[in-house]
Amino acid sequence: MQLSPRQRFLKALLGHEVDRAPVANPNTIVTVELQEKANAYFPDAHNNAVIMAKLAAAGHTICGYDVVFPVFGAGTQEAAALGVPVDWGDKHNLPSIAGHIWADVDDISIPGDFLEKPSIKTVLDAIRILRDQFGDEVGIIGKVYGPWSMAYHTFGIEPFLVNTIEDPEKVKAILHRLKEIPLMFAQAQIEAGVDALNVCDHITRALVSPRAYPEFLLEIHQEMSREIPCPLILHCCGPTLDRVGYFNESGMECFNFDSTNNLQEMRAKAKMVLLGHINCPQTLYKGTKEDVRKEVFAALDAGVEIIGPECAMPVNGKLSNLIAIREAVEEYYGRSDLMVHVVS
Repeated sequence: MQLSPRQRFLKALLGHEVDRAPVANPNTIVTVELQEKANAYFPDAHNNAVIMAKLAAAGHTICGYDVVFPVFGAGTQEAAALGVPVDWGDKHNLPSIAGHIWADVDDISIPGDFLEKPSIKTVLDAIRILRDQFGDEVGIIGKVYGPWSMAYHTFGIEPFLVNTIEDPEKVKAILHRLKEIPLMFAQAQIEAGVDALNVCDHITRALVSPRAYPEFLLEIHQEMSREIPCPLILHCCGPTLDRVGYFNESGMECFNFDSTNNLQEMRAKAKMVLLGHINCPQTLYKGTKEDVRKEVFAALDAGVEIIGPECAMPVNGKLSNLIAIREAVEEYYGRSDLMVHVVS
């Protein structure tokens, strides 16, 4: 069975048989080296669709991944469209939130022309460019920041989390108002040409108990899964073994998990397709190609269906290590004892 990169990615994402595990990144893999090779640079890539598409395409044309991914910031595209101050960074730094704008539920205001705001239109136009460039050959992953993470950007992490204890009804009201943003942005990205969407909601153990997910977010994620007509990849950083059982109920097809979680335990507990979990801050940033190879082989041995970085690649990390992920996957499937290996 010989599949195109897009076919391979989509089949694996839906739990179907594939010729080899796809290599995919639902978060940015842009490094300084990749910018230089593609001749496309931050910060222009965040607000210029042609440059964004050119840099995203390098994930396939230079790294050899089965997908391209054109959203490089962590919710900063949506935040900027809402009026949140954003530092767009530079060649060596990803964009970041520079302030917060709301304190109460009634402060929430989503512009009627949200999809026409420059930071949002850039993403939609870049997706159209990529679909025209690659047709049906390569998968395209889009990205939305979920209401929990968007609340961090608009209300501030500490005030929002304090309210989960002191005023949970306020938190629920905030989340239900903010969910309209990913629902609207997701639909627009689908119409522009994405095959799947990364939904980032950082409700990790480092910040809240596992019960926070069913109390505040599960119902919203289930609604998003029903209303967004494409496969969804849930991304949540940090330790998540204590809440992946709840994530299983979200209706999302895939979970992008990180290396703080034991592979075998995650595979045993997760009922979703798994994507990950190659370590970014150590292995990809400053490790060797052999380090990458060991982590890729371990993930495949454990039954991880889609291989990729656990989260956003450090901008000053090694491009050679990103390429080594794909090379290691190809080597794994080239072993004589695994020639007929498939994922199901």
